[in-house]
Amino acid sequence: MIEQDLARFIESPVMQIIGTAAEALKPEIGRGAGAWASGDRRRIHLVLSAWQWPATVANLKANGRVAVTFSRPADYVSYQVKGEARLRAAGPEEVQRSGRYLVEMVSTLMRLGIAAEMIAPWLSNRDPVLASIDVTDIFLQTPGAKAGTRLWSAA
Repeated sequence: MIEQDLARFIESPVMQIIGTAAEALKPEIGRGAGAWASGDRRRIHLVLSAWQWPATVANLKANGRVAVTFSRPADYVSYQVKGEARLRAAGPEEVQRSGRYLVEMVSTLMRLGIAAEMIAPWLSNRDPVLASIDVTDIFLQTPGAKAGTRLWSAA
């Protein structure tokens, strides 16, 4: 289960890096455009752009395996969530939520000194899909001695 503090972290303006692999185990990354925990905190919903990350979407459709790293750009506090994802088109409320995340993320990065024109290629919710991830494992990934520590497992 996703602890309340981690749920808040995931919903804050943090970078969302999506790791998938094709059946031949060729790795692929994409970026999320907004994420939040389900009400029971057993699942994470993540919006991503099918236009920008078609290989990531194809991998999720093919096998559902995913690892998402959430990292705060100010200090690199990071967590990784692994699980099985199901995809569908994002609904209007989910797209709205994604839009709010994109505005917050751009603002956060600009306050850190990154120019808007540098940020624009990273973040998009064009052709939005929703990945609903049944969480199987949670890891601390903040750089340092405890990176890679398993915090929770469904097993």
